[in-house]
Amino acid sequence: MNARPPETGGGNAPNLPDTLTHDSLLDSVAWLCTHYGLGRSHAVLVSGLAKYGPLTPSQAIEALTQAGLAAKLVERPLTQLPEHLLPAVLLRRNGSACVLLGWRIDDSAEQDARIRYRAVLPELGDGPVECTAAELGETYAGYAMLVKPAAKVDARPDDLPTEPAGHWLLRTLWRYRSYYASAAVGAFLINVLGLASVFFTMNVYDRVVPNQAYVTLWSLAIGVALAMLMEAVSRHVRAHVLDTAGKKADLVLGTLLFRQALAIRMEHRPASAGSFAHRLREFESVRDFATSATLSAVSDLPFVFLFVGVVFAVGGPLGWIPLMMIPLIVGLGTIVQWPLARAMRENLREASLKQGVLIESIDGLETLKAVGGEGAMRHRWEAFSAKTAASSMQSRELSSMATSCVSFLQQMQTVAIVIVGVYLIGEGKLTQGALIGSVMLAGRVTAPLGQVMGLALRFQQAKSAMHSLNELMAMPVEHEPGQDYLAQPPLSGHVKLDGVSFQYPSAGLQQNAPALDQISVEIRPGERVAILGRVGSGKSTLLRLIARLYQPTEGKLLADGLDAAQIAPADWRRTFGYVGQDSRLFYGSLRENVTIGRPDVPATELLRVLELTGLDALVARHPLGANLQVGENGRDLSGGQRQLVALARSLIARPRTLLLDEPTSAMDSQTESQFIEHLKHATSGQTLVVVTHRTSLLALVDRIVIVDQGKIVMDGEKARVLAALSGQPEADEHPPQPEAQRNRAPKIRVVERGVQPGASPAESNGGVVSSAAEAS
Repeated sequence: MNARPPETGGGNAPNLPDTLTHDSLLDSVAWLCTHYGLGRSHAVLVSGLAKYGPLTPSQAIEALTQAGLAAKLVERPLTQLPEHLLPAVLLRRNGSACVLLGWRIDDSAEQDARIRYRAVLPELGDGPVECTAAELGETYAGYAMLVKPAAKVDARPDDLPTEPAGHWLLRTLWRYRSYYASAAVGAFLINVLGLASVFFTMNVYDRVVPNQAYVTLWSLAIGVALAMLMEAVSRHVRAHVLDTAGKKADLVLGTLLFRQALAIRMEHRPASAGSFAHRLREFESVRDFATSATLSAVSDLPFVFLFVGVVFAVGGPLGWIPLMMIPLIVGLGTIVQWPLARAMRENLREASLKQGVLIESIDGLETLKAVGGEGAMRHRWEAFSAKTAASSMQSRELSSMATSCVSFLQQMQTVAIVIVGVYLIGEGKLTQGALIGSVMLAGRVTAPLGQVMGLALRFQQAKSAMHSLNELMAMPVEHEPGQDYLAQPPLSGHVKLDGVSFQYPSAGLQQNAPALDQISVEIRPGERVAILGRVGSGKSTLLRLIARLYQPTEGKLLADGLDAAQIAPADWRRTFGYVGQDSRLFYGSLRENVTIGRPDVPATELLRVLELTGLDALVARHPLGANLQVGENGRDLSGGQRQLVALARSLIARPRTLLLDEPTSAMDSQTESQFIEHLKHATSGQTLVVVTHRTSLLALVDRIVIVDQGKIVMDGEKARVLAALSGQPEADEHPPQPEAQRNRAPKIRVVERGVQPGASPAESNGGVVSSAAEAS
């Protein structure tokens, strides 16, 4: 049905809500996803978006696209939205949004209220409501977001064509094809108008000078001046159009690359942050190559043969000279590309290593000064700098040699044309004006080729950078496009690992030992578990797997009986809050660091987590309050304060399960005692899993899991595990536990394969006894 509602005029006062209480555009997007069977929670929809406040229309389109829907924003009156385009999102004047479902004609109503629209108003709930055309039209801002399911390719055929490398770049540039079409028209005008100066010179030498025709001279001069003016304007317009397209593409591609960098799976993260940053920076080489200067030279290439044809028309046999120059210049450019490509690949690799040394040295400057390691890092820097300079010099020499050769061929072309032209003039087959015109036209033939040869170095830079960026874009990401997850799964914090193994990716030929080997453990809601073990036993890795920062190489990770692959990472991490050993703070204020994952939280929620973690005292003492600057990586705060900020950052999301990895490693005993008291209140009713070597933190838990060499060697109630570790019988004075807790934690489970032959559990885990048995 393609019917449209009839035109109406407003007459009644609007009854629609006029106050904005929440993000109605995000609610509308979530409603559409559910309507099309692609249910997404708010956390999943905004995951990875540059959202800082209410959702914007461009971000809403990006969220819908990531969810598997096609969307575009149009400016259209309400009466020009036919039903086959519905449901659609309407943007309203007060900054809110709603979903238009359809309309009907009510013959029993008055004339102004006959059209009844059905819409979902997020501030009134998820159900549809009816309103008159006047009520909806009064608040409609004139912009609608048309949404439909994106076409899906059947995955059954085995011969589906794969997208070529660099498709992400070509697809983006194709969006601005209208700009490049306009530039092509400009190139045509520029090259055609460029013929005016050639014909002007020919006519002056052949007709004006012999006849002293000054009136003709001025007429021709005025005409050629106008043509030159039009040519200059066309050049400026072409450059402006190409720069505009380049600016738009630069913004889109830069965002695309950074989003890809943030979405890479942790196990595929590059080993060197500096090299990875340099790889991203190499996008500038691609961007600079695709500037107006480069594209202008390329757009002039097709007109080379136009000028060759004109040379044949004007100078006759002289046209063979520039025609023979074309394969010579092209062949020279092809030959020099091979060694130039090899030199640029070496330069890119060495520059990446050099950048890695720089970033690593700056980040660890304090350590270098403390241990006197400046000399070692300087040695690395100078070695990579020498290699980079050598490869850069080699590439510049090759490029300079090619440019010099092209310049030599252009000069020899002029000499050859003049020599042959003099003989043709002597034979009466050519005029002086035709000779001069042929020289000028021959220059227009080889000029674009010379410009392109001059860009050979930048082309190889861009080519090497594209290869590196293609590798980046091909890296696996956490949320693959088109991947479907369960819509808003009801997660209680119950997690189970069944036969899970994990091995960190190896560097080069080095083979890493498994960090976890056939781990099976279950943590139920409300449990409070400590994970103990020697350094390097796999405790932190186990916590990272539960937080889904890494994916198991073997086995299953389940939450409430659901496989982790069925749950979106954003939904998972809202349930399982993770605070690592080295939780990094970012440059900015304390408020920005605490709310970085939830920038739209109200002030009351921020105050709540500050009080729970004890940071309210720090905020109260500082004149800037919550806006105090923490410095890069939190350097303006103490180690204990940084850990409190990291905890507050996790608590603000209200996770059901809190995963803490050595949360008090940088605290003194007094601060640690205060932290434990605050943590008791902060995690009341939550599941708690803590990795620690501090005995004081065991007061928070009722269950202990011992990990050794990637295996669980002991698991049970705290008192029984500590008694087993110390080699003493369990005391009888322990108060009886509630039935629920007795059912949660096993009394004690010793996995024999983790115990050395002939040794007791205490002897096998002597590294744990010294730190844990004291708490019994």
